[in-house]
Amino acid sequence: MLALSRPPIETLARTSLNKGRSGSRVTFFPSQKNRGPVACNNLMQADYCVHLEYRHDVLSYQCRPAALRCGDTLYKADFLVRLDSGLIVYQKFLCSEGQRGSHTREWAQAVEAMLLDGGYVFRWLTPDLLAPSLITHNLRFLYHYGFGCSRRAAKQVRAKVLALGRQGTTLKALLANDIPSQAICYAIFLDELRIDLRQKLTPQTVIYGGHDGLRSIQDR
Repeated sequence: MLALSRPPIETLARTSLNKGRSGSRVTFFPSQKNRGPVACNNLMQADYCVHLEYRHDVLSYQCRPAALRCGDTLYKADFLVRLDSGLIVYQKFLCSEGQRGSHTREWAQAVEAMLLDGGYVFRWLTPDLLAPSLITHNLRFLYHYGFGCSRRAAKQVRAKVLALGRQGTTLKALLANDIPSQAICYAIFLDELRIDLRQKLTPQTVIYGGHDGLRSIQDR
């Protein structure tokens, strides 16, 4: 008996964002990796853009890429991420397994079967895989306050901190030495300088020379 083949996967263009869903608003994230603004349907997507900018292994990404459909199964990813390994990964936010209803579980299983059959690489972005809110807040602060700074300036700040030895320094001390806050923020975001992102940023935050090697490479 011949096995029934799955119909081909269609690619469907998404409508342009003019307004967000009810209770949300369109946010244009200023992406350096994409060299232009990225339209996000909500703040969760915009916050995730910061993490993609922070990761060393991410070359570029799309928010709300083209939808994929096979028969009655429709998949609208939140992100399409291109990695330096050559992988292209579809990602979508999904509630934790214990919070999914039967309809959501059946849909997720159908999507997984469709994507695997089509040879696509995908990940569900469940709450346990997302960074704590304080880390996201710190990264967002560093990204926006460091925006527009050059890599050269960031490396110069790193050299000054490394010259201090293992004891490091504080944000307050760097500012007192007339080092621009923009360069400090960008150096930390680039991992040229290292701080504990799990702690609230204050003038007393201790800063060390990078690199800590702790950036996420979970899709490799």
